[in-house]
Amino acid sequence: MTAKLSRPDYGGNLGHAFFYAVLKLFGLRPAYFCLAFVATYYALCRPSVRRSARPYLDHRFPGQSPLRRLWATIRYLYSFGQVLIDQAAVGILGPERFEMDFPDEEKLKVRAQEGRGLLLLGSHIGPWQAAMTSFGRIPIPVHVLFRLYDHERGRHFFELAEKRPDFHILFPEDFLGGLVELTNALSSGECVVLMGDRTFGARGQRAPFLGGEATFPIAPYRLVCVTGADLVMVLTTRTGPYRYRIEQFCLTDDPPEDVPDLPRTPSGKPDWRALGRQRAQDILLRRYGAQLERHVAAHPFQWFNFFDFWGEETDTGKD
Repeated sequence: MTAKLSRPDYGGNLGHAFFYAVLKLFGLRPAYFCLAFVATYYALCRPSVRRSARPYLDHRFPGQSPLRRLWATIRYLYSFGQVLIDQAAVGILGPERFEMDFPDEEKLKVRAQEGRGLLLLGSHIGPWQAAMTSFGRIPIPVHVLFRLYDHERGRHFFELAEKRPDFHILFPEDFLGGLVELTNALSSGECVVLMGDRTFGARGQRAPFLGGEATFPIAPYRLVCVTGADLVMVLTTRTGPYRYRIEQFCLTDDPPEDVPDLPRTPSGKPDWRALGRQRAQDILLRRYGAQLERHVAAHPFQWFNFFDFWGEETDTGKD
């Protein structure tokens, strides 16, 4: 049974309309000021919201006193609200108002054009939707797997798809979850964008994370093992008002020291397909989890996970 995902919606449609109006009339910082009161209300008066934040905060800040936990919950909800406001501000105030620091963008473009296929593995960190629309500048066709219920929050993806004919949006609700189209895209040397920290009912595998065993989706690693594509983890971080940073880490580059027997392609690249699917899958998942844990340690209030990531029961996918 998959754990139910819950998240604060800050008043539903009425709350969203209020913040949109504040953004249009006064700008970003006044919206943040109003958010402080709303986040405090949710932390104090909405037990369901506190419960949804508790699994992550328990693992990231074990042993906190009730007062410190309440303060951590307020900070967590406030940070989540800031990201939602930033995403709305991109559409209302215009993307030119925001400063994006992406130091390795040119390296990513070069890698994309090498023809092996490129799988970008995102996480629900910081302003991930607004930042990931920058992948529309990648000079090869891009395919994004996106859930239908995120349509409103992810409108930037749909706007980009309308402007760029080779930017495609696929849905997990499609036939076989879109895996056929994703496999074909990577085999053709194109780019695929997936999320690495949600299974959403798909097959998953348990792996160490923040002192426990959490369930991660295995589709990204299986796609790499089948197609030989590069697997690049992308982390987006909010660094201040109107500012965010994108970092990338190629998980399929030179392997860790504990895999000295990893074969190589004629061009000298690690050949994960030749290692065996299960072993390669285990290693790549472990590398993703370790990198995500390091990022969460540095930015504890910017990984937005409002469900029991550790208690989720799922098919491990081992066969």
